[in-house]
Amino acid sequence: MKVVTTFHPASSVVDSLKFRLKDEQPSEFLVVAKPNRLDIYALLPEGLRHQQGLDIWGRVRVIRAVPVLSRSSISLLVLTDHPEPELIFLSFTVNGAGSTGITVTKYLSLFEHSARPAEFCHTLLVDPSGGVAVVSAYTGKLKVVVLDQDGGYDRDFDASITELNLLDITFVSTSRDMYTLAMMHIDYQQRLQLLTRDLSIEDLQLSPLPSPLLPSLPVPGKLFSTVMDDDGTPTIIYIPSYKDDDDDFEGGILIIGGRKIMLYDFVDVETRAKRESKKKRADKRKTTGDAEANNKEKGVEWKKRKARAVVEWPWAEVTAWCRVDDKERKYLIGDRYGRLALLSINLSGGTTLTLMALGETSASTTLTYLANQVFYNGSHFGSSQLLQITTTPSFALDAPTLPVPSTISTISPNALNSYMSGRNNDVSGYIVVGMGSYVTELESFNNLAPILDAVLIDTDGSGQNEIVTCSGGRSTGSIKVIRSGADFSEKATVQGLGNVTHIWPLKEMYCAPDYAHVVVSTLQETHVFRFDNASSISSINGDKNTGFITDLPTIAVSNILRRTRNAENKSDYLDSRFVIQVVSKGLLLLEYDPGVRQYSRATELWTLEKFADPGKEGLWKGREIVAANINASQVVLALNWGRVVVLTLNVDDKRFIKLRERNFVHNNRDAEISAVSCLPQDPAKPFALNIVVGFWTSKHVEILSLRPTDGTMPTIATTPVFSSAPRSLLLYNFTSGDSKLSNVHLLIGLTDGSIASFLYRNDQLLDQKLVSIGSLPVTMRSCRIGTRQTVLACGSRTAILFWEKERLMYSPLILKDVTAAAELSTSAYPSSIVLANSDGLVFGNVNNFDKLHIRSIPLGLNNPLRVTHIPALRIFAVACRCVTPARIGDLEDIRGSIQVFDDISFNKLGHFNLEQGEEPTSMLSFTTNSGSYLCVAAVTLEDEDTEASKGRIFILEMTSNALQVNMSVATSYDVKGCPYALTSVNSMIAAAVNSMVVVFKMDTGSGNMIMAKIATWNHNYLVTSLVSRGDIILLGDAISSISMLRLEDNRLHLIARDYGALWPTCVELTSNSTLIGANSEYNLYTFSLQNSGTRQLLERDGNYFLGDLVNKFLPGTLSSQEVSLDAPMQPQQLFFTSAGLIGAIIDLADDLALDLTGLQRNLSNYIQKQEGPNHTRYRTPKNVRGRSDADASSFGFLDGDFLERFLQFVGNPQALKRIMEGQSEPEKLTISADRIQKVLESMQSMH
Repeated sequence: MKVVTTFHPASSVVDSLKFRLKDEQPSEFLVVAKPNRLDIYALLPEGLRHQQGLDIWGRVRVIRAVPVLSRSSISLLVLTDHPEPELIFLSFTVNGAGSTGITVTKYLSLFEHSARPAEFCHTLLVDPSGGVAVVSAYTGKLKVVVLDQDGGYDRDFDASITELNLLDITFVSTSRDMYTLAMMHIDYQQRLQLLTRDLSIEDLQLSPLPSPLLPSLPVPGKLFSTVMDDDGTPTIIYIPSYKDDDDDFEGGILIIGGRKIMLYDFVDVETRAKRESKKKRADKRKTTGDAEANNKEKGVEWKKRKARAVVEWPWAEVTAWCRVDDKERKYLIGDRYGRLALLSINLSGGTTLTLMALGETSASTTLTYLANQVFYNGSHFGSSQLLQITTTPSFALDAPTLPVPSTISTISPNALNSYMSGRNNDVSGYIVVGMGSYVTELESFNNLAPILDAVLIDTDGSGQNEIVTCSGGRSTGSIKVIRSGADFSEKATVQGLGNVTHIWPLKEMYCAPDYAHVVVSTLQETHVFRFDNASSISSINGDKNTGFITDLPTIAVSNILRRTRNAENKSDYLDSRFVIQVVSKGLLLLEYDPGVRQYSRATELWTLEKFADPGKEGLWKGREIVAANINASQVVLALNWGRVVVLTLNVDDKRFIKLRERNFVHNNRDAEISAVSCLPQDPAKPFALNIVVGFWTSKHVEILSLRPTDGTMPTIATTPVFSSAPRSLLLYNFTSGDSKLSNVHLLIGLTDGSIASFLYRNDQLLDQKLVSIGSLPVTMRSCRIGTRQTVLACGSRTAILFWEKERLMYSPLILKDVTAAAELSTSAYPSSIVLANSDGLVFGNVNNFDKLHIRSIPLGLNNPLRVTHIPALRIFAVACRCVTPARIGDLEDIRGSIQVFDDISFNKLGHFNLEQGEEPTSMLSFTTNSGSYLCVAAVTLEDEDTEASKGRIFILEMTSNALQVNMSVATSYDVKGCPYALTSVNSMIAAAVNSMVVVFKMDTGSGNMIMAKIATWNHNYLVTSLVSRGDIILLGDAISSISMLRLEDNRLHLIARDYGALWPTCVELTSNSTLIGANSEYNLYTFSLQNSGTRQLLERDGNYFLGDLVNKFLPGTLSSQEVSLDAPMQPQQLFFTSAGLIGAIIDLADDLALDLTGLQRNLSNYIQKQEGPNHTRYRTPKNVRGRSDADASSFGFLDGDFLERFLQFVGNPQALKRIMEGQSEPEKLTISADRIQKVLESMQSMH
């Protein structure tokens, strides 16, 4: 059983809108619709503030607000996409305290089994009066939804239309009795038509004949793109009339999306009367059978339409637009490459359309004007943006605002007024292009979509994986580098201090609020630094005979309290200026002098012989301190040959007093001690009741008790033997003020770069876990950052351990080569940390403990398609496709290239251009004794080709120096088709070429590399996916299903195949007998190889509706992998989708899978009863016609995000009881709620 969870949510933006509430603060809001979520932001003077979010079970297509002005609430309508479209009614409310809430009021299913989905126009519109909504989801019909006075659902009905190929639709006239819709469609003769129809709510239908407001008129089809897709369809906009307009303008329709923007006006009242008369005569001809006159009338009708105003559109297909003013005379329009323009409509003293170029943005999918020249630009292909239009150019002052073809005339902004004042009535449109960009970015929202390819790699050898994706498109192609970890903000540095092993901050007095000094130990000596002011740090090493011992490395140093006895002979702990320093030879007591701001020795060095009992001095001779730890009143020393000593300080006579000692012997030999710790588990107490000891040779840790009054230190808990020795120890309470000590953990830093953790409760060590932070020994320090109790762990890389969501969490700190760390809080650096690296000390702040860091390497028009890592050269090779933007209808220049980047800095190191007309489709890197090579597959697409018939597979030899990578073609092989995919099998290359799989062997016997074809497989339709494992090849046929082959004796043999209609888009082998994949209908599936008599079969053992298109599977995980000995879960795969979602697949043990399956069922039933959606139905696998009768529900997969909603009910006993008991006795869960909580919290840490 597998669990599907979300690592990074979908970031593509599909729609947005602005709405306002009456008399509320804040009163204006922005709604951003992503494929599976809505986010609502308040519009504030300082920017956008996130208010509310709601997950949507479905693929969001459109969102609309019902324009019913209310004091505190508004109704929102969300339309979801096929295969099961749905209209969701939401209510957004602001209550008196300023808090917001969003609830679902109704789910209206639009699904129909026998209907054909709308090909071009899947949309939702709400009339301006808020009385009715219209949905176009299926061909030949509209769903009309009547709304109540609050904007909620009242009733609905279907209205048939004859316009089958509907392109766009909008309201143009509304009343409570009659509504008028404008429609643009392609008729049966492939002509574009614009017409209006009346919608009667009373008659429950659209008028069978066009409305006299705008009878059917032709639109020149040559002005529009021949590719009718989401970007190529024209858009119609209703333009109302006002008193200031010319008298002959009574409203009209603006058409955008073609080579010209055209404004058609409605028919005036007098003309409508004439048309009614002509209509009657035409009807009479039809009845008398005068066909010739009738056809003549139709021909005249098609010729006599003329646009009121026209202006050229010099750029690509329009993808987004929005109104700027309330009078609907200004519009922002964006094309598919992010080129933005402002359209102004002047309807007084003649009609003029003025198009002003503004600048370039991310490719827009939605535009929403907010206020004060600020607007939101939502994008699928780039980062969404909050932008502002400026009155003067803000950057790129030497270049035109936007490129315009030379055949189109333009004017400058300065000349606009003169043109308008003396305008020619024959000219109805102007294009204004200046110099520089008039658009300024105020805020950017990171977007990974669409992710076409990805690799998971540890480029710097730190053990921390990073994801490198091919993201973006059109004008905003980019490589995204994704790492998980905490933010570190550098504030100051101290250069020139190397080989640092430990850092300790010191205060002037123990109870002082801020630290004043830092002690740094290296391998040879000790340094002391003082904070003079906010910008000055000075060294105060001073006289080594009167201050700190600086010619030896320090083992431990700390402030301590003054311990005294009160009248009741009990200990009191008072503030003091004393500091204890521990070196290998002994202990030193120092006292801070505020007058000279120096530490001076209070005693001479206290050597170990002074602790010997009378007559036993020989037992201490030759010993030295190998490890030490100090708390507010205790000192623990570890001596060589296995001795632990506990000391305290008698401040009155400044003497160290030995309290306890213990010698350790393992296997009849002295046990060498590697680390000790005496950190108090109760932060309110200045002493520890337990100490922790780790051992080199036995590789285990013991907890010793200081409670016995006889002076002994018995062992109360022992860890198992580890694979490597412990190097640092902490018995740490992550919750301040926790008197019950319920969150105390034993943390052990091992020499192999791992951290072992145990929950310490009732003198028992429970819940052992292991997490790796590299390969170097781990040192740990407790650290308070802000209000959080944390632990800093340093090894090959740095990590922060903290308590959150009732569990111990690990978060990498994106820093390399950190050898030591400590907390630091001063007036200049509050709530900070100090780190040591190879260059010196770094001071800074840590924020956002568990954050995804996304670094973007912009490639512009070079859209990355495939990426691969070449470890031998430490580079990434990226296959790119570049499309030069062209005006609608003009040919676009398409070029392919291979670009090479350094795998750390991402500086560009090389570039290889493919042949003219070639596009890369796949890449595969490999290394031989002679060097590193890159195998590239490319296809040549010709205009007349319906199927690719020409391709090429070639090998690039790659050589590098410090500054660049040179690439040259070593060999090439022409193929008759498109080589969709490449993979390596048995040191050979397998390629998917149209319907075939071809295996090539690299022959270098003659001194030159030659590709020799040794095997073919041609039993499929269109092989687009190809992966391998050992000698097994898994292929995905895009219009059929999957097959498993084996390469044996230079021949391909069929192991098994699935004969169903699967339509796979992406596949991956998880073992030699199991696989996972995704198909074009947004489902995930798994298969396993089963034996059936003498043959093997592929049996489908998992099927699940994901709701997004998966483009890539990768084995592994991004986060630090925590291994728990009693949590049977294992992260297995990452997957990447076109909407920018990164998901994780987690494997479950069978017994736990059964329990969580029951939990998912009970949780789904409980939420559905609370008037929520049906989770079981949503996750049921679907095809183009909805859910299959063969699949009543998903199987083999569980919804991890949905299961984690159980944690919301932990504090609700009544809801928890109903979920645990189910609807009947067989549904009652046998697993405990506490166990479920623990499992789900562990699951959360894996994604």
